[in-house]
Amino acid sequence: MNSGDHNVDFSGTDFNPRLKELYKEMDVVYKEASFQAGFNCEGCDGTKCCTVDLVVYTFAEMLYMRRGVRALDQTTKLEIEHRSLQIVELRELDSLGDPYRNSVCAANVGGRCAIYDYRPMICRLAGIPHFIDNPNKNRIFGTGCPRFETDIRLNKPEIQIDRTLFYRRMAELELEMIYMKGNRTKRLTISEILSSASL
Repeated sequence: MNSGDHNVDFSGTDFNPRLKELYKEMDVVYKEASFQAGFNCEGCDGTKCCTVDLVVYTFAEMLYMRRGVRALDQTTKLEIEHRSLQIVELRELDSLGDPYRNSVCAANVGGRCAIYDYRPMICRLAGIPHFIDNPNKNRIFGTGCPRFETDIRLNKPEIQIDRTLFYRRMAELELEMIYMKGNRTKRLTISEILSSASL
């Protein structure tokens, strides 16, 4: 980090209001699409979406997630940090092996996200089909979760979330963070983020 980094508030405080507002807008769009599709996650334990390979690219989100863990009771906090370390170790041993591939996100406690209010964009928008318009004019499409694809997609093929603006605004926040830090953010899995004390 640059010598001037001591002047930067890396607790995420400066970015939290803007990040929370962006998350709020995502939640509104997601809720509307869910309502139109008649889709919900009731009864799902999250194992199909809460995978160990989910990657976060933005420093503000990483800081915000860790803030969410710090807000938990001590028992849950220690459990998540311990499970995160275990998952990271399994990945280092064999990223293709069953012990790692069959693991569930460390923040998934009893089938529910323990840091739900602090979950990153990739988790907030999961489950419903989407598209992203790239600057080069190509449109990239993504599928929904297995439940959506099996139970809803055939009868509601028009239901999609446009993630373009959300990604663009998140990228703008990240560019500001990069400027303040003086270096690019290394992409990390959720387990790596929650097991790391170096953020």
